[in-house]
Amino acid sequence: MERKLRAVVCGLGKMGRAIVFSMENFGFHVVALDKDPDSAANMPFELFDFLVTPDEEAMQKAITLSNPDVVISSLPYHQNEKLAQFCIQRGYNYCDLGGRVDISKKINHFAMQVSGDVGGHCFTDLGLAPGWVNILAEHGIKQLYGRSNDIEEVKMMVGGLPQFPDNPPLNYSLSWSLDGLLNEYKDDCAILKNGKEISVKGMDGLEEVTTESLGELEAFYTSGGASHSIESMKERGVEHCSYKTLRYKGHGELIKFLIRQCKLDEDCLSRVFEPYDGRKPIQDLVIIKVMVKAKESSWEKELLIPHGKALSAMQKGTAFSIASVAKMMAEKFFDKNAPEHRDYRDLPPRALTYKNVDYEEFMRNINILRESPAVMDLPYEETDSKKMARAPHPQTQPTPSPSLAKKAFEEGKYEEAIKHLEGDLSKEREKDEPNEAKIGTILRDIEYLREHFPQTPSTDGTPPPTPLS
Repeated sequence: MERKLRAVVCGLGKMGRAIVFSMENFGFHVVALDKDPDSAANMPFELFDFLVTPDEEAMQKAITLSNPDVVISSLPYHQNEKLAQFCIQRGYNYCDLGGRVDISKKINHFAMQVSGDVGGHCFTDLGLAPGWVNILAEHGIKQLYGRSNDIEEVKMMVGGLPQFPDNPPLNYSLSWSLDGLLNEYKDDCAILKNGKEISVKGMDGLEEVTTESLGELEAFYTSGGASHSIESMKERGVEHCSYKTLRYKGHGELIKFLIRQCKLDEDCLSRVFEPYDGRKPIQDLVIIKVMVKAKESSWEKELLIPHGKALSAMQKGTAFSIASVAKMMAEKFFDKNAPEHRDYRDLPPRALTYKNVDYEEFMRNINILRESPAVMDLPYEETDSKKMARAPHPQTQPTPSPSLAKKAFEEGKYEEAIKHLEGDLSKEREKDEPNEAKIGTILRDIEYLREHFPQTPSTDGTPPPTPLS
């Protein structure tokens, strides 16, 4: 019987659980490690091995006994360095979600110093942002190479959002780590400007952004999302490169005011970002947007990831990305597909970067997960718009009118909201190039309303909490 590939997943928080789910669906034998004995409770599946590892030594022993083809860390960033060094020294493929640029740099530097006789690759910062968005940016650059002049600008943007926010003016619901969110907002950010790496403050650089899926949004700098893309872009001569977070309009200025002018501490901010009641399903969406501009042409892609019944959109965007690359590492994809020359093969470095990822293979793996019976999502890929002319400035674009369905829902007119959604669905399907991701979102909203809310207007016009899709 052929041996199953083995993956060790360290840390069983929200993202760790989703990574276990993903690797199981790839057919791996998964060993999950966590110091909390209760962390594996209430999982939607029970096919993996779970070991309690109360300290660093216990975790290292468990990894050695598991003899893994890849080790995936979803631990807090400050625990990654020692774990990475342990795996690299023993020749295990290692990847993590990152979280701090300085720690990732130390890990990658350590990997490059290890003897060439030790097998295995290292790949840091592989979640959603950094991770998926950076891989997509590299793909965009490759689309323009060979048929355009030098790349001038690369813009990477990601937003984890509720579709129907019910808490204006915040217009946001926390679907991941509060500590991680506040670090992104408050820390300085590295960007590339005029070919030089500079530091800017988190939440600065506010701009309006027009999206195909969600209309008008805003974007501002946040830390960490660019990861090692800044260094890579600088090496190839890109003039400008940045990462920004996407939010509904008004969010950025409000939070910037609370953090900088009001100087709220983390306890107060945690109340502002009150997460949804744990008994309710997290219904969110993730939007990824990349724009690459050359002197004579440009390329743009937008992806929309919906929530599912088992996993939130944030879990899918994060876990599917790292799981896809972890699968490639375990299968030795990077070495097997290295460019061949007459007398040698151009093997990839021990410390892999986003430009080493084959985007087509990356998406093939993600589609395996997307089509899993437990997920059953519509395609994430939007129309690949290779725009050869600069789009009008966002301020010149018409602002979309408020959703009639949303307005009806807020008034407690659920039957009317469904009718509006059905009308939106028909209009989208009649288009020459219908947006499949948008269709999927509308279908989920209709399904949710029919399942959870009465089909008649409420007596007092006050709806229950707004569904997020």
